[in-house]
Amino acid sequence: MYKEKKKYFLFPKLYSKHLLFLYFFIISCFKRGIQIFFEKEQKLAIEFIELYLFDLGDFLSIIPLLIMKKRMKDERKNNNKTKIPNTINEAKIRNLYYFNKKSKCALYSNIFIFVYVDFIGQIASVVFYVVQNKQNLKVKRANLNPTSIFNVIAILLFSICLLHTKIYRHHVFSIIVNMVCFIVLTAIDISRIYADSNGNFSVSIIFLLVKTFSNVLYSLENVVSKIIFLYYYLSTFELLVWKASIDFVNLIIFSIPFAFIELQGKDDEQKTVFEMIADVFEKKIYILICIVYMVTNFFYTNMCLKIIDTFSPNHFVISRLLENIATFIFDLILNGLGAIDDFIIRIISFILLLLAALIYNEFLVINICGLAKYTKLFLDYEAKRDFSMSQGIIDIDDEDNDSNNAIEIKSYIVQNNNEFKDYD
Repeated sequence: MYKEKKKYFLFPKLYSKHLLFLYFFIISCFKRGIQIFFEKEQKLAIEFIELYLFDLGDFLSIIPLLIMKKRMKDERKNNNKTKIPNTINEAKIRNLYYFNKKSKCALYSNIFIFVYVDFIGQIASVVFYVVQNKQNLKVKRANLNPTSIFNVIAILLFSICLLHTKIYRHHVFSIIVNMVCFIVLTAIDISRIYADSNGNFSVSIIFLLVKTFSNVLYSLENVVSKIIFLYYYLSTFELLVWKASIDFVNLIIFSIPFAFIELQGKDDEQKTVFEMIADVFEKKIYILICIVYMVTNFFYTNMCLKIIDTFSPNHFVISRLLENIATFIFDLILNGLGAIDDFIIRIISFILLLLAALIYNEFLVINICGLAKYTKLFLDYEAKRDFSMSQGIIDIDDEDNDSNNAIEIKSYIVQNNNEFKDYD
């Protein structure tokens, strides 16, 4: 019988696709930096500018989409015939030609849900700023952790209901860690918001509720996008071009009333939103900043969808956590440590949240209390073990995982012979 000292932490093999999380973190840092720069100006005008820049950024997806289509067209010419795509990437470019009428209706329905859930989530905070235009609201992006707890819960519930995601012991453990950490961060953020509220604490709480509502909608959007990628083979570029086209019409309709309604501007003057936007662009530097922000949003949104397409909406929780860490770093640079106790608690909480996210998505496997039993690493090995035993092979040669992981899994099976029997 195989005997080996048991280890408690296993790391499945990583691939180049996992660099998406690093790229997303870098893009998030750029985006957060620009947003903080924007916050120095009139808030309502910036909210509208961001809406338009998001849509223009999505429209940029038409460039790589046209390049991909041209490459596919050239390939067909070179082969002198049209062939059914034999890879997922090819299918994503030509999917509409192979769908029957019923499939197209389902695809368009999902695109409709994806677009309008996102649009409502975006305009929610804009509508809030319009309604409370005369209030002095000061809620920093670094204090929006209370909304993240609902984002985690919403993605989990939508994944279970719509994608039929199964929940195992290591998932439950990660969720519990998430809940505890976010409750602690929420308590700290609420106290800081109260200290900075200047008598508008109730307005700040309503703002948090609006942001929470938006985050729940974004969670639904993420899950719906996975359904589109999984069953209808659209590329991220195609989906964003659809979104940008529909949102262009939505933004025109949404913006028309604000060309006539006067609201309180930065200097307490009554102006329309477009007059406020003109005031922002009196500083020519903002033209360059907006162009950079538009391009950044193109990469940001594509990276979001690419992670969901390549992995899952649950993996995207890691990305959102990295985004929160980027916001925390900028807040630390601009505002200093603050209370040392709060700083230490935040650091510990973010570390635990990151570890919990890694465990949930099986980038880290914990080999105690049955947390490893239903991970892909162990299930793959168990399948190979069963196949090898059926062929009369005792020693199993693991090719997909590194040798250390294979040894530890063997050790785990031996030490848990009630769950994995007949292994000698």
